[in-house]
Amino acid sequence: MRYSAIVRAVYSSVWAILPEKLEAIAAFVQMKIEGHSAAPEVIAAIRAENAIAAARVKSLSTGKPGSIAVLPLYGIINQRVSGDVSGPSGTSVQEFTQQFRQAVNDPNVTAIIIDVDSPGGTVSGVDELAAEIYAARKQKKITAVSNCLCASAAYYLASQASEMCVSPSSLTGSIGVYQLHEDDSAALDNAGVKFTFISAGKYKTEGNAFQPLDEEARSAMQSVVDDFYGMFTKAVARGRGVAVKAVVNGFGQGRCLTAQDAVKQGLADRIATFDEVLGKYGVKQSSGASARAGSLQERMEGKTVFFHGMQGQAAVGAAGEEPVTDQDDEMSASGCSCTCDACQNDACDACTHEGCDMEAEGCEGCGMASAVKPDPDLSKAEAEARARRLQLAKL
Repeated sequence: MRYSAIVRAVYSSVWAILPEKLEAIAAFVQMKIEGHSAAPEVIAAIRAENAIAAARVKSLSTGKPGSIAVLPLYGIINQRVSGDVSGPSGTSVQEFTQQFRQAVNDPNVTAIIIDVDSPGGTVSGVDELAAEIYAARKQKKITAVSNCLCASAAYYLASQASEMCVSPSSLTGSIGVYQLHEDDSAALDNAGVKFTFISAGKYKTEGNAFQPLDEEARSAMQSVVDDFYGMFTKAVARGRGVAVKAVVNGFGQGRCLTAQDAVKQGLADRIATFDEVLGKYGVKQSSGASARAGSLQERMEGKTVFFHGMQGQAAVGAAGEEPVTDQDDEMSASGCSCTCDACQNDACDACTHEGCDMEAEGCEGCGMASAVKPDPDLSKAEAEARARRLQLAKL
C-alpha cells in the first residue's frame, strides 16, 4: 500500500495533540491513499512555510551580554523530524533541545522566552525535554508564551517554564493522551480482500487495522495511554507547583481554555502578549513597528533572536515583578534553594514546601522570606491565580 509508512506512524504513535489536528493528518493520509492531491495553491503555501521553518536551526552563540533568547515552538511536535504531512513543518524535539541547551549554557543569555504556537504532537522525547526545561529554571529565568495556541504536548513543555503567560486571544491546555485505531475489516470484506498474519509472539499483531479491535488489545492500548497521561499530569503538576490530583481532577481533563480561564484555573500565571513579555524583560520596542513583528521576521529568517534589555537588565521575576538586578541574584544565591513553585519565583514568603529538599540550606523556613516584598502591581486575577496554585499545592 502506498503511504503505508505514514499510515503506520499515525496509527502506532501515542499522541498528545488536539484531536482536530490529528484528524487533519488522518484525512490527508486517506486522501493520498485514494490517489488525490491537495490544490496547487495549498501545496505552494505549505512548501513556502516549510522552507522558512527548515532554516530555523542556527548557532545560538551571541557576543552581547544581557541577551534574551527567543526559542520558537511551532507546529506539530515530533521527536526527530520537524515535519507535518498535513501542513507546514513543525518542531523537532531533538533540534529544540539543542537550541535550548545552547541558550541555557550561553553566559551572555540572561533569560529565555519560549514562543509557543503548536497543537501538540507525539509524546516521544517530550517528557525528557520537559524535565530539562524544569531543571534549567535554577539557572535562568524561562518564560513560555501561548501565542496563540499552546495545546497538549506543547503545554507539556511550556508548563515547565518559570512563568507561563497567555496572550489574550490564546487557547491553552488540552492535557491528555490518546491513540487511534482504524478498523478496515468491514471495508475489506466488502471488497473481497482478506489479510492473514503469520507471526510469532502472542501480541505481535494485535491492534492491526485489518481485524476488529478485541477487548484485550483495547485494554493494552488503554494501559499505554494511561501511563503517558500519568507522566503528563505529573510533569504539569511539577511545573505548575500543584498536586497531581489538582491537575487530574481540574484543568487536566483535555479541554483548551481561553486566556482568562487559563489564569483562573492555574494553567498560566498571567495574560500578556508577546510584546508585553518582552517589555517585562526590559526590551525596547522599535519605533514604528512592534518588537513582535521584528522578532517574527528574524526568526523566520532562520535564527533564534536575541533581545537586549534596557541597561543590561534582561531577566525578570515572577508576574509583575521588577527586573532582577545583580543584588537580587546575590541574595537569591545565598538564600533558599527550595524547588517549590513559590521559591522558584522568588516568593519564598508563600512557600508551601511542595517539592522541597528539606535538607537543602535555607529551605526550612525559607531564609529569604523576610527579604521578599509583595508585588503591588499584580492584577486581581493574577493574585487569585497565585493563591489558588499555592492552595492546590497543599492538597
